[in-house]
Amino acid sequence: MLRDEVYDYDASRFLVFSTDLPISAQVTHAKSSEPYLCFRLDLDPAEISELVLQAGPPPARRAATQRGLFLSSVSNGMLDAAIRLMHLLDSPEDAAALAPLATRELVYRLLRSEQGERLAQVARADSHANRVMRAVSRLKSNFAEPLKLDELARECCMSTSSLHHHFRAVTAMSPLQYQKQLRLQEARRLLLSEGMEVSKAGYSVGYESASQFSREYSRLFGVPPSKDVSRFEMMAG
Repeated sequence: MLRDEVYDYDASRFLVFSTDLPISAQVTHAKSSEPYLCFRLDLDPAEISELVLQAGPPPARRAATQRGLFLSSVSNGMLDAAIRLMHLLDSPEDAAALAPLATRELVYRLLRSEQGERLAQVARADSHANRVMRAVSRLKSNFAEPLKLDELARECCMSTSSLHHHFRAVTAMSPLQYQKQLRLQEARRLLLSEGMEVSKAGYSVGYESASQFSREYSRLFGVPPSKDVSRFEMMAG
């Protein structure tokens, strides 16, 4: 889930993230006899760019900036390449030579799919999607610092209005909303995993007001920080 948008996928489809997004996810079907398994592949923008140059541009689609995640159907070619890549786990002596080939084929299949144009934008330095990726990276590394939108726009070679427009198109939120999501998700991790005090967790992620932290935490997670901690401790036994 990305804000209010729900993306539901299964073994017949693949999910691609073209940038880091503060999502929440849930496994809806799994049991001991059929455990949940996921195949994840980190894509290299340099390899994407090289394949676009070698094989030609992917099928043209809409030029407008679109979401930074998308679903599509898995083709037989993709499935075949993915299976061969996983089989190399059983023959590590062959992996060094064959894994890059299977990975390259899988990226090629993705580029030739109906979502290929959206994937190719990631590798284009002058694309709006790539510039938004730079903005996301900057926000992730400095989310506890005050947001200066004009400076962020200059770093990404965009006007403030253009950054705001394309950032929302890719992430479904404004840069400020994105920063809040990062802050609150990190604060929740500090509270539930590290056992940090509520006031200290809020301060650690950039909040100067305890009441504002509690209010925005409740808005995102449904309960105040202290109640969330109590509920987690009860569930953990």
